[in-house]
Amino acid sequence: MSSKLEALKAAFAAKTTSSSNDDSWKKFYPFWKMQENNQAVVRFLPDLDEDNPLGFLVENHVHELNINGQRTTVACGKMYGESCPICELSKKYYDEKNEELGKKYYRKLSYIGQIIVIESPIEHDAEQIVKLIDFGPKIFKLIQSAFQSGDLEVEPYSLIGGYNFRIKKTKSGQYADYGTSSFAPKQTNVDEDLIDRLELMDLKEQRRKQVPRAELEAMLNADLTGASIPVASAQSTPASTPVEPTVATSTPVATPTTEAAPTPTAATSEAPTSSGSSALAALRARAKAAKTAGGDAE
Repeated sequence: MSSKLEALKAAFAAKTTSSSNDDSWKKFYPFWKMQENNQAVVRFLPDLDEDNPLGFLVENHVHELNINGQRTTVACGKMYGESCPICELSKKYYDEKNEELGKKYYRKLSYIGQIIVIESPIEHDAEQIVKLIDFGPKIFKLIQSAFQSGDLEVEPYSLIGGYNFRIKKTKSGQYADYGTSSFAPKQTNVDEDLIDRLELMDLKEQRRKQVPRAELEAMLNADLTGASIPVASAQSTPASTPVEPTVATSTPVATPTTEAAPTPTAATSEAPTSSGSSALAALRARAKAAKTAGGDAE
């Protein structure tokens, strides 16, 4: 068992779930649009940031406000090591035993990763090979359990001999449920021609952007009073995968009424043949070089 896999096991074991522009959402794979009893198969890719303890996921803490008549998602100040007036208001309500408003303003937690789509029951931009994915604590717990089970022999995002992840959508009551999702039991390789076309992202840069405290206070005041604020100060939230609060349960999105034709996308092959460490190193080096070049151009 590799030392990297051991480090990932330790990082996932230590985590608990109790703890931008609109165009950026076009990067995300909308798996929640699947009909019931369908599944999408994806392959997680490693973070460009090699120091990320979770290897291929980052936490994204946000608050939801109603600003200018629109549901708006803003980054929690605490995610960036700053104080957060929205968290402070939530705590005040909880201290006053007002759980309804405490929950409303409590920060919500999701996890962001990057993937290639292997099989898809919904249409998506197949030209965009690397996509982002955003999901809540329920799917995260399934991934966490996979590390604890001992079933993973290598890092799941390994390009050679890694594991695809099957996102299965069922229904619990009137809401969507992804509790039967899992890693595939068989190891597979990412096709070499596809590896040559991958461009890794730094996942921490894909989280909701930091908002200064003064701006957060203005946005919170707009939510509380109904006052209007400049549109530039707000980040409207398109329909997307539901984010779950770190306490209590959020309202999942309803199942869509239309279904698109299945869209096969990327490819993997069976029988791992060699270590993917050199391919991953080359992939990271290429992505970092492109990122540096882009920064110099600016």
